[in-house]
Amino acid sequence: MAGIKDIARNCGVSTATVSRVLNEDPTLSVTDAVRKAIEAEALKQGYKTPRQRRSGMFHVMLVLSPLDKPGFEEGLLTLLEPLAKKEGIQLSLSPFERTDGIIALGEFSSEEIAFFQRTADNLLLINNLGSDYSYDSIRIDYSNAEKQVLDYFLSAGIRKIGYIGGIFHRSSSVIGRHRAEEFRKLLAADGLFREDWFVMGTMDESSGYSLLMEMDEIPDGIFISDPDTAKGVFRALDERMSDAVTITYNNFFPMKVMRGLELRIFSSDVWRTALKMIREKAKGEREQGLCVLCPARLSENTASLKQGVENEKGTISNRCGTYVAQSVCPGRSGDNCL
Repeated sequence: MAGIKDIARNCGVSTATVSRVLNEDPTLSVTDAVRKAIEAEALKQGYKTPRQRRSGMFHVMLVLSPLDKPGFEEGLLTLLEPLAKKEGIQLSLSPFERTDGIIALGEFSSEEIAFFQRTADNLLLINNLGSDYSYDSIRIDYSNAEKQVLDYFLSAGIRKIGYIGGIFHRSSSVIGRHRAEEFRKLLAADGLFREDWFVMGTMDESSGYSLLMEMDEIPDGIFISDPDTAKGVFRALDERMSDAVTITYNNFFPMKVMRGLELRIFSSDVWRTALKMIREKAKGEREQGLCVLCPARLSENTASLKQGVENEKGTISNRCGTYVAQSVCPGRSGDNCL
């Protein structure tokens, strides 16, 4: 295991600076760049301060299948680190010398899952289809996510509904296709589907702008597939002076440009629940594997499922964390917990 001298040498600073940064000395004055470099190197090397060792920090590896655009793994790690720290967990994208648990997001084969179980005693899978209850799992209720969007539009008296989407290809995965197909089915079932209002391009700002600008008539409500496409749609709506109501599908990160409503798939409550679950198993507080079903969160209180829906005061009516007890599935893989 690396020591302070190794970290100091690799970062080009003194051992004293490394020690004070990692021990969170409030009197130390260093730039954010230096602080982040030291913290990143310590995380990479699996180094723990004496205080961390005394406090019983748990080492959890975050494993991600190709789910989004390049660079999202590092961005997600940065987003989750403060939440993990509160739970006494140190996260990394690579194995530690001693890995206490693994959180794996996405689809993995049975061989990959077996490898995870050999690597760490505790495993939590997020959005993997199968479960044999030898490990924990969390599932996002995607079907209800799409239904929340349609229900919101209908509750607002909006029946002219469109979809502006994007497709992104990454290695063997295709991102964006499934969410479009599900919303198409919902619109068609209610007799609301119109081909000219359901348009697809690439998952980027220029595509969103072009798709909206090419519409002869703009619908009253638009469901947008992702934040990058939404930037272009918002710009085009302003140019065409349209007041169409928009809802943007957003998987992971806070939107930099926001207009209308947001359908957040992975809220902070989902991640807090995941971290609490992996810590429970690592501490030996629980033996039974749990399967938790979490709803997406629409930033309004008029959706079909109130769990996870943010009201006008900014509070959550029923967080995923309190939803765990209601969502434990004692049955076989393939039961309602899926």
